[in-house]
Amino acid sequence: MGVYTWFPYQISDHCTEMNITLMDRWVISAQGNFAKNTDLFLRKISNRFNGCPMKALVFDGEWAFTTEYEILTYSNGTVLTYISGLEMELLKIVLQQMNMTFIHVAPEESFGAEENYLITSLYRKEVYIIFGGIGSYVSLNKLLSSTKSYYFLSLRWYVPCSIKNPRWSSIYRIFTAQLWLVLIISFVIVAISTALVGRYSCTSEWQGYKTLKSSFTHLWAVILGVSVSSMPRTPSLRPLFLSWVCFSLAFSTVFQAFLTTFLTDSGYKIPIRNMDELLA
Repeated sequence: MGVYTWFPYQISDHCTEMNITLMDRWVISAQGNFAKNTDLFLRKISNRFNGCPMKALVFDGEWAFTTEYEILTYSNGTVLTYISGLEMELLKIVLQQMNMTFIHVAPEESFGAEENYLITSLYRKEVYIIFGGIGSYVSLNKLLSSTKSYYFLSLRWYVPCSIKNPRWSSIYRIFTAQLWLVLIISFVIVAISTALVGRYSCTSEWQGYKTLKSSFTHLWAVILGVSVSSMPRTPSLRPLFLSWVCFSLAFSTVFQAFLTTFLTDSGYKIPIRNMDELLA
């Protein structure tokens, strides 16, 4: 007694025929046994189809997620129909991996996507697969199988939440970079001016206002709200020193107010505003 099975698509010249192959032979004896003891559940359909054709009935889904028909006209008058779309690209990948040849079957305009026409085409083996925005009603037939529909009923865009600013960044976030630069330049200019005025004034001035180092120390103490050891005596230096005190008072008030606010709630970084920032 022989055990047979069939292997489709093994020979490219007979792609539509089934090759009946003897798998093993049963030996009739007391208990009975197989002569070769081979695997009875072999892989019948392999991943390589030797260039056999895949007849596909392709409808124009008029959508990039299904199929789109494009008419290409060349200078010599040749007109070609090019099929693009997600379904077509997926089929190309599958056929390339399985070594099959794509054969395009154009749908008949008089029937369109009529269910009887589609089922009849499959039964007669005029086509092996149908795609291009076809509805799932064909899957109701028990002898046919349909892939899951990927039509989007809704689309949601999820954007990551903004990241909270670290508390240590509150110090330099109070002012912009340009304003911090102006503050540093102003501090240096006033310190140099104070040292020059105190050194070359006609009247005697305290030694603490004649050197650049001591001038920096006195002006920095004013910014921090600390009393200086001695007030300037030169009439030309007093207006300059008073102007710096007023500037330091305004700066310190604004700085402390914003610093307290940022330490309480540091806030969030700038959220994503466009597609480029989202991809980045």
